[in-house]
Amino acid sequence: MKPYLKVAWNMLKYNFIKIFRCSDMKINGIILLGYNTKFSVRKSSHIELGKNIISDGRCVIVVDENARVDIGDRVYFNEGMMISSKSGIFIGSGCQFGPNVKIFDNNHCFDRTHGVMASHNASEVQIGRNCWIAANVTILKGAKIGDNCIIGAGCVVKGEIPSQSIVSQNQELKIVPIEDR
Repeated sequence: MKPYLKVAWNMLKYNFIKIFRCSDMKINGIILLGYNTKFSVRKSSHIELGKNIISDGRCVIVVDENARVDIGDRVYFNEGMMISSKSGIFIGSGCQFGPNVKIFDNNHCFDRTHGVMASHNASEVQIGRNCWIAANVTILKGAKIGDNCIIGAGCVVKGEIPSQSIVSQNQELKIVPIEDR
């Protein structure tokens, strides 16, 4: 389908969400989110979408009661993106996300007596401007990624990443020959 039809579809869809499901949703410009992008929001959710946000494929954004998601201008999401907010997730302008990136500002509560519980604890996630988040990255609660960072494929990010950093995980391949029995 042509991009101008996608823009019209997004205007209708997200204005419908704003009117009937999330009164604090602000759309600042043209967004080209894929047709199968799913928003799960509450009436008290706070969402702000910048200009020229693009997604290819499925994207799921969950914003709970009184939680916030702010996405800056010119942000690109690839296939399989998931954002889950129970506190706040802030994504700076110019960021690009590879396939299957997951951002969680929350985690289930658990203890030795009860195991995993239905309740959550949460802490804001901040991603600076002009970051490249590669394929299969998971960003956990409390993460603060500075401006102009590159997060390599398969990383699990928590804590603070200074601006102008390249992050990768040491994932060595172990190769051994097959021995005859």
